[in-house]
Amino acid sequence: MTLGEPIAAGQGTRAELSIRFDDSFDLGKVQRLLQDARELAGSASETVSTLNLVAIYFSQDAYERARSALETAARVHPCRMVVLVAEPKVEPSAASARVAAVRTAGSVALERIVLLAQGRAVRYLESAMTGLLLPDLPRVVVWGGRPEGALFQHAMELGDRIIIDSGTRPLASVRAVAQLLARGAPIGDLAWARIFPWQGLAAELLDVPSLREHRGRLQSARVVCAGDVGAEGALLAGWFASRVKRATVELAVGAAPEVNSPVPGGGDGKPGDAPMATAPVARGNVVEFQFSAPPVTFTLRRERSILTAEVRGDDDGEVVNRVRLPPETPGRLLSLELKLLAGRDELYAEAAQAAARMGLERWTSS
Repeated sequence: MTLGEPIAAGQGTRAELSIRFDDSFDLGKVQRLLQDARELAGSASETVSTLNLVAIYFSQDAYERARSALETAARVHPCRMVVLVAEPKVEPSAASARVAAVRTAGSVALERIVLLAQGRAVRYLESAMTGLLLPDLPRVVVWGGRPEGALFQHAMELGDRIIIDSGTRPLASVRAVAQLLARGAPIGDLAWARIFPWQGLAAELLDVPSLREHRGRLQSARVVCAGDVGAEGALLAGWFASRVKRATVELAVGAAPEVNSPVPGGGDGKPGDAPMATAPVARGNVVEFQFSAPPVTFTLRRERSILTAEVRGDDDGEVVNRVRLPPETPGRLLSLELKLLAGRDELYAEAAQAAARMGLERWTSS
């Protein structure tokens, strides 16, 4: 057993303890290690948990990219977090566990258990994880792989809710996810959380007393993405199409992005001591959203960290509104999705299914 680096969340004394096994996991030893971690946290008299948060990744690098976001979200939603890192192609076979606990306001609010398996030891991950979950609490799975295939189906059977990030995947994955949602899959999506500011500002415009009269005459909408169409743009278009069923909705490609696409498997927000700032425009991100109720046109446009809304053609004159986009803090998107611990967001399900019907094949390079 070794004493490792501090866990990057919470308050109070905290340290990471680790143990290695020859092949399979010894749950008794892991549980004793967890008790030691609670004592190191300063006060193990009470543990507060609202859920089991299971995070699944297929490389140590993918987990490290997501680690800061996971732990920040877990601090907002006290939990036992069990991270599974499976590397089946790495030899020789090995298994290890890393454990830490964080105390907040006198109680242990975060218990983190990282199980790493390589080679043949991967087969023991599921049974080890199952034995470490807290009974009678919701199970939320954060999935760090592609949202398709037998393993993903198995993850859905495990959890009351499963959270993906379709914004880091090929656009075609939106269709695969929509098919699962149509069958009732309890999926949440960080790409959906990214477009909340666009949805909120659009709804706010249409709720202005002098503009409400146009809601019944909405006819069309156009979503423009940077460099290529991405999941966020498809979901925003699907959201509008599902809310205004008579409208014609299209997707379009705009100017080049500021940065390349996010790394698949990465977490939301910048880890470490990065300055708090709005995320740069990545390939596939939404840069403009326009909808019309002739003769009135509503245009939402991103200008660096500002979302600007303009209304032209209304009898009362031009309307301009500006809101600042939220900073790219780790775990912000995941925290939003964790507000629902079981089932699914029906608005998201309807938007994803509407997006899948929009002929996404022409944008498969995303």
